[in-house]
Amino acid sequence: MNLYEFNVVEAGKGLLIKMQLLLLVCLAVSASCGAVHEVPDAVVNFVPGNNNVYGELHLFRTQYSGVLIRGRVSGLSPGQHGFHVHAVGDLSGKCTAAGGHFNPYMTTHGSPYDANRHAGDLGNIQADLHGNADVYIHDLVISLDPASPAYIGNLAIVVHQGEDDLGRGGNADSLKTGNAGGRAGCGLIIPL
Repeated sequence: MNLYEFNVVEAGKGLLIKMQLLLLVCLAVSASCGAVHEVPDAVVNFVPGNNNVYGELHLFRTQYSGVLIRGRVSGLSPGQHGFHVHAVGDLSGKCTAAGGHFNPYMTTHGSPYDANRHAGDLGNIQADLHGNADVYIHDLVISLDPASPAYIGNLAIVVHQGEDDLGRGGNADSLKTGNAGGRAGCGLIIPL
């Protein structure tokens, strides 16, 4: 091997090592940026409303904004079910004491992706043929920061018997409730 070949091989090894280090740094940064720690910041245990609903959710503060909600709700009929944070942390009266949708900004009902929506509008969850709905929602409006006007600690989450029309039903109830029907079940958001 001549001196030129030796320099090319050594330069290639140096470049390979730099690329490997860069890859490790990139993986570490991307993992930490989107990572959610495994200890929840709040939990929700569902109780029956008009249906025999049960389940548990874990809520996490995300690094940049909003709340990640993970868990499972069972005992639902198959299909779409409106899923909302409600304004009162009272589960009595088959969840009716939980009041209306959490709406600190005094807007109309909408989709979780609409600029104009209640803070509590989390859309729909999909129950399978066995009545189980796996929940994975990252919402950028609600908060687990007690200083925020959108703080949801000690409020209720309600799963409804019907599908939320996301404010597109063409009537007054659509802009208030999404025509999602009765309250299948609910749970209190308990900060940890």
